[in-house]
Amino acid sequence: MPNAIEFLLRAQNPDGGWGYRLGGMSYVEPTAAVLLALSDSAARACGRDFLLALQHADGGWGIAAPDSESGWMTAWAVRALADFSEARAAVARGVEWLLATEGQRITDPAARQTIHTLFRIDATLGAWPWQPGDAAWVHPTALALLALAATGARDHARVRDGVAYLYDRACPDGGWNIGNPWMLDKKIPATIQDTAIALLALRAVGVTEDEGRMTKALRYLRDAIAQAQTSAELAWGIWALEDWGLGIGDSLTRLNALQRADGSWEGNPFLTAIAWTSQKAKRKTQNVKVKPET
Repeated sequence: MPNAIEFLLRAQNPDGGWGYRLGGMSYVEPTAAVLLALSDSAARACGRDFLLALQHADGGWGIAAPDSESGWMTAWAVRALADFSEARAAVARGVEWLLATEGQRITDPAARQTIHTLFRIDATLGAWPWQPGDAAWVHPTALALLALAATGARDHARVRDGVAYLYDRACPDGGWNIGNPWMLDKKIPATIQDTAIALLALRAVGVTEDEGRMTKALRYLRDAIAQAQTSAELAWGIWALEDWGLGIGDSLTRLNALQRADGSWEGNPFLTAIAWTSQKAKRKTQNVKVKPET
């Protein structure tokens, strides 16, 4: 098998970060993902320093060096830096930013009812937005939960709010999409990537298979990944299913068949890091079984 780690090491930029392609500008997201994939090394230390240098005065991170506004990338940076004892102070500031950042809550009764009619969601649940002041969405909420869990804040009230938000936004088929499960009378389908990220987050904050919603969500992901064709879908799906201790069928074989001769998936350091991490995922529970629906 081509060596994915060698590709990631070659893809590191002189500033210590990684981009979404070889030679591309360094961004927080791919840098954080690569740090999760790498073992201790000089390259990993340089990536750590790149992230530390990009932290803003308010404790958050933007998407890259030119971005002066803190946003959802803060969760990626906090999650990656949580593994470094040298970054403890920066992580603490990042956690403060996450805990202070909340998606819009709609409390006006008439507006809340209109939103519930259109989307069948509880608009009073804040969770996390892409950018401060915006509405909350599944992806940044899941990333925030992963970051907070990694820093020992899994029992915080904001984490409980985030879990309630994800429960509320679950699609009728059991998984998640980027945000809303309904539009008027139309079901909005779940996606593999959003479902996988949500399941990783819920697992990280202590949700177990005993929670009824998980049975349906895990079944959706298991069935969906059996039909997945893209590297991203397979990588995220494998990571989540392995994390929950579930079988992945031939998904890993299909993912590895998409790996290029240079060791990468699609020449993309971010995707390569996710694919590599999915193969290293440790099963936290060895005998988790999807319960039959009743």
